[in-house]
Amino acid sequence: MKNIFAGTGIKTTFVNLLYDELMKREFVTLADIMCLKRRRPKGFYDNNPQQTLSNEKFYGDLKKASSELIQALAKAYPGCIEDNGKIGKGKAFRYIGEKDDPLAEERKAVEQKRIEDYVAFCKASAGILPASWFSAYFENTQLLLDTHREAESGASQISSSLEQNLTNIDLLPVFYKAITDKKVLRFAYQRFGQEPFVLTFHPQFLKEYNGRWFVFGDADREPYQAYNIPLDRIFGEVCEVDDVEYIPAPKGFYQAFFNNIIGVTHEKDAKVEEVVIRTRTEYLHGLLLTKPLHHSQRETLPYGEHGGLWYGEIRLMLEPNRELRGRILQYGEGLEVIKPSSLREQVKETLRKQLEQYGQ
Repeated sequence: MKNIFAGTGIKTTFVNLLYDELMKREFVTLADIMCLKRRRPKGFYDNNPQQTLSNEKFYGDLKKASSELIQALAKAYPGCIEDNGKIGKGKAFRYIGEKDDPLAEERKAVEQKRIEDYVAFCKASAGILPASWFSAYFENTQLLLDTHREAESGASQISSSLEQNLTNIDLLPVFYKAITDKKVLRFAYQRFGQEPFVLTFHPQFLKEYNGRWFVFGDADREPYQAYNIPLDRIFGEVCEVDDVEYIPAPKGFYQAFFNNIIGVTHEKDAKVEEVVIRTRTEYLHGLLLTKPLHHSQRETLPYGEHGGLWYGEIRLMLEPNRELRGRILQYGEGLEVIKPSSLREQVKETLRKQLEQYGQ
């Protein structure tokens, strides 16, 4: 039988809130739980009749969570739940069982599973461990407290040059678990400068580029396949969708999807072509040999004197995109695009605009 505390969606949140309130052995209503979730004072709906509970977002999830939890308690310990005899919005429940924490084992099993999921995620993340992921799993534990104290005392022995205080970075384990468990999610997505819209999403692949995390998958709007969402653009709650069948990615799809690009972007009408880049310093030539721009990169001309000029050349086979242009521009005068001419002109145009800005 499914553990009622298992899951990452809003319904599970309501289950935990309601259970905690019931264990106080006092009458609790659905309105009380919604107030807790919305961080509103108790009695908010009585004092604000224009704001009805039934019109609240996720009210359906709250009702479902309440029904399932009450049934689970009543089945495990018959007679442990009583109601106040009212019907409708005033209906309240109270726990009167002998055990102070009747579903402790179920909760403990979920926490153990969360730790196991975290370990699996850490293994899959190749050692990239932002503090917020750690906090999301070990909140209020001695392990997290000890970690913080070590950092404050200077006892930490590993760090990263990249600050990982990124918006919604704590959603990474949520999406990773949804991918491994083949779960459909629903959330609001807000593109830059636009209003948020609700998206039903089938997460299939996670990718980090330049310190930003993206989740790819199928969506209920164009582009339906390989829909690209930066985690920092997700707005509000992320909920599991139980009535939509999960769409998995075809085997090898994302390996092929990323094979011929740098970063995460396929530009319209772009095709794989030869890109030749000239290195203007020996240092930069050596740097690109040890840190290639792309897996297709090959040295075609060692750094040295050629016709009275000093340079080297590398060749790539890929789709030119904005991430490639950004990497080239990052190295300034140290790199020169030789071909294709279209990419060379795009870089020249960017540099021309920059010169105009500095010339003002």
